Amino acid sequence: MANRALDAGRLVGYGVVTALLYALLFAFEDRILEVTGQGGWSFLIPLAIAFTLSYTHGTFTASFWDFFGIKAKR
Repeated sequence: MANRALDAGRLVGYGVVTALLYALLFAFEDRILEVTGQGGWSFLIPLAIAFTLSYTHGTFTASFWDFFGIKAKR
């Protein structure tokens, strides 16, 4: 039972973090575009955002399938 509770906590935690990151991305879209359009090293900002969102969303998705017990065939 504790493992199921841990899986549920991980699922909800990464789901909330992913939703928050997407909300922040859309809320500050204009500011992000303004900063990254200045040149220099600012091109790293969208890369960092993409890697962060990819990690959190991927972990959320993996937790989602694990929580419901769905595994890939091997």
